[in-house]
Amino acid sequence: MLSLRSLLRFDTALCLACGLPGLLAAGWTAKFLLPDQAGLLGLSMPGVMLALGAALAAYAGLLLIMSNRPQPPRGFVAFTVLADGLWVLGTLALLAAFGGAFSLWGVVALLAIAGDTALIGWLKARALRDSNGLATA
Repeated sequence: MLSLRSLLRFDTALCLACGLPGLLAAGWTAKFLLPDQAGLLGLSMPGVMLALGAALAAYAGLLLIMSNRPQPPRGFVAFTVLADGLWVLGTLALLAAFGGAFSLWGVVALLAIAGDTALIGWLKARALRDSNGLATA
């Protein structure tokens, strides 16, 4: 079974993989996901992608810091499990409400990311439950 530290590191990689396109190619990412959407709440879609990429990169940094602790704090890991669940629910709600605005490949990408996030969240919850707070490298 994977340790909490390993799972947090995997989560770090997943967040970076999802955030880097928004940071490095915000315009392309916006066109890929939402080809006909010019903006959201007064912000340009590239601006939204850039902000989302920055938030994911910052969260990835926090995950990496916590994963380097000898024993990641249980409360923090529980928070990440909750965050993963909210991300999945938010993605599904977004697709249910505005699915027609996304490109086919955008829908596929969002569902793949939601699936990965659900899996890592479930694995962290299971490791947290099974470890009783004892995580090894």
